[in-house]
Amino acid sequence: MKKILYVALLAMFLVGCDEGYNNNPSDENSNQSSSNDSGDKPDDGLFTYAFSVSTDKQVIFSSGNLQYHPANNKWRFAENQTDYIGDGNSNISTSYNGWLDLLGWSTSANNFGVSTSSHDYSGSFVDWGTNKIGNDAPNTWRTLTYDEWDYVVFNRPNASSLRGVAQANGVNGLILLPDNWTCPAGVTFKSGFHSSCGVTYYADYQTFTVEQWSKLEAAGAVFLPAAGVRYGSNVKDMQSVGRYWSTTEGFSSSAHYLYFFSDRATMYYYYRSYGQSVRLVKDL
Repeated sequence: MKKILYVALLAMFLVGCDEGYNNNPSDENSNQSSSNDSGDKPDDGLFTYAFSVSTDKQVIFSSGNLQYHPANNKWRFAENQTDYIGDGNSNISTSYNGWLDLLGWSTSANNFGVSTSSHDYSGSFVDWGTNKIGNDAPNTWRTLTYDEWDYVVFNRPNASSLRGVAQANGVNGLILLPDNWTCPAGVTFKSGFHSSCGVTYYADYQTFTVEQWSKLEAAGAVFLPAAGVRYGSNVKDMQSVGRYWSTTEGFSSSAHYLYFFSDRATMYYYYRSYGQSVRLVKDL
């Protein structure tokens, strides 16, 4: 009975946005990362602005979403905050000679999320940050917990003024602002969400040019691309939905994550074998 209720609740939630969950990935746009393939790009310390993830802990965010090259067993951060792999994630395998960034929930049995088999996701969480990422030493970075994502997005002081959906550099996503935020001259940031759900409403709410986004980024703004989701080898909902894993287990082979559309953000849970984005942090 619990399993039936769980599936029913998932179905009710996933039909909340007509533009989300299009079953034809060829209808979606993608934004292939422009990063080189060396895998050795270190995080350059660009983000020194603090984000509170609890009443007594602050972090800085990595300079882009986490990416993995299975054939070379290398990890790196996307070169730009607005980069995401897109359709390339459909090639997922342990021998794929390319980069992936939609990963299943990490356990020791699935090479940190590079598996389409649900049987590989029954273990305890193993943090992606235990790996060497670019030139950074292992354990430099870590993944946020459910409570930390919930706090930084929804519950830190003035949280509702420090988040907003937007299109930046032609990519849809969610912007998070640091605790001590000062908007740069010549740019206006509008917090919140659009009243409607769909791909076009990010840009309709607010759009930032390359120059404008560069100013926001230099002032500490963090951008989470709406990079979609991978079901097995089926990639969908790019530019529509953002889903970012936490370290926190759910139930019935699920795990919790941050979830956003153009009209809302929430914390939710889903099957661990589905590929979602990963954004790491460093403790201050």
